[in-house]
Amino acid sequence: MFAFILGCLYLITALATLWLIKERFNIFGFIYNPDNRKILLIFDLPFLLISFAAIIEENHWFLIVIFLMHSLNSLTLLIKPQLFYQSKQEMQFMDKESVNNYLVIMTSVFGVGCLLISYL
Repeated sequence: MFAFILGCLYLITALATLWLIKERFNIFGFIYNPDNRKILLIFDLPFLLISFAAIIEENHWFLIVIFLMHSLNSLTLLIKPQLFYQSKQEMQFMDKESVNNYLVIMTSVFGVGCLLISYL
């Protein structure tokens, strides 16, 4: 059940990201603005908790990878935020549209993967 909820949450996030891109919202600028650090942590918390519950329910490597990614992201923002914001220079070499597309594709893949796990 938690894998299904996580999959739906990822797909809703992908749709919301597409809507923000359509509205020309600067997602890249929002993510890498240090003032929005608490918002990013609050946004990441449900994914972290639900992925942990999904691992307890169904021990699957895909769910463990998702949990570890969210854990690493949250811990980096909490413990060493300067390390997180240093990656901004690396991301600036990529086109803004490429970063947005990557974000939508990754959340969609995670969503579909979680739904497949819950189905099987």
